[in-house]
Amino acid sequence: MDADGIVNNARYFEYFEQARLEHLVAIGLVKRPRPPGERSRPFTLAETTCRYKAPTYHRDALVVRTWTQQVGNRSFILGYEIVRSENNAIVAEGSSAQVWLDAGGRPTLLDDETRAALVHSIEERSTES
Repeated sequence: MDADGIVNNARYFEYFEQARLEHLVAIGLVKRPRPPGERSRPFTLAETTCRYKAPTYHRDALVVRTWTQQVGNRSFILGYEIVRSENNAIVAEGSSAQVWLDAGGRPTLLDDETRAALVHSIEERSTES
């Protein structure tokens, strides 16, 4: 936060990170809490973007809307909107690209279970509109 009480731009990427985790839990790709001995899904963040539309302040109540935008062979893209709760105004928009990794840390094809969950989440969102 700066001297005027405006939320620092880097904080938005933390909001995206939390929303990403919650989205992946909601579509069944991440279990919380993780069962003992189960490894996390092997993906890495390849790119993030954020377009700032309006400043936010320390006491603003914000909501992050998250959805699956696109599913590729080795990656998927999530979209984000950060909105001010009191008036539903969009204060920021963003996206993140995640790349699926093999055991050696190299990009690999999405497995069938992951692809199905991601595609299903796109289909669910399109029927809500």
